[in-house]
Amino acid sequence: MTSRPTLDPVGTLAAFGRAAYSDLTSVVALSLVFSLATLPLVTLGPAVVALVAAQTEGVTGRAAGGKVTERDRLRVFRTTFREQFRRGLPLGVFVLAVAVTTIAYAGLAVANRSGPLLVGAILGGYALSAALVTVLRAATLLVREGAPSARQALWDAGRHLLSTPSFSVLHALFASLLVVLCLGLGIAAVLLLPGLLAVLEVVAYEETAGDGALRVVRAYQGTLRTGGGS
Repeated sequence: MTSRPTLDPVGTLAAFGRAAYSDLTSVVALSLVFSLATLPLVTLGPAVVALVAAQTEGVTGRAAGGKVTERDRLRVFRTTFREQFRRGLPLGVFVLAVAVTTIAYAGLAVANRSGPLLVGAILGGYALSAALVTVLRAATLLVREGAPSARQALWDAGRHLLSTPSFSVLHALFASLLVVLCLGLGIAAVLLLPGLLAVLEVVAYEETAGDGALRVVRAYQGTLRTGGGS
């Protein structure tokens, strides 16, 4: 797992926009399946791994010159969810622990009108954003790098994100923006948010450890030469 020498946040956003728009049907379908799969919150971790695997299959398949259908992605989701169920459980526990702690601090701060607790809640919000991108990256490492366990994947994900601090901060901020926008739109939190976050993770990983997000842009534009170069 190596990091590219220069990173292009604008190119990453362009790749995200291209992939999300072109694969909107898949984004919606996978978001719905993810939402159903996480109705018992205990399955959050395995569902995240399955979602990232499905979107990785679609985006990297396109970058390789092929096209992965919605049915293919749903099959990948189903297979990965089943195969990675036990290994994915700790990822969900991690996110839920951070979320519950943040909500508890926020509730206590409002109830007691406590400044220190409010500061803790604000810091918890930042921690939740960091936890979100860390879990998504850990899911990527389980799927693409063959991490031996969720614990190791979380550890490696943290190291990987910290190796590109500026880019990772922008990644977390944009992920947070997506969360706020989709929650503000209500139903978009179910229909779009999970799939969009997974697409963002895939292109961010491509930029930091793959062949670059601009390769994804060219693939979706149809200008990528897969035989001899990019």
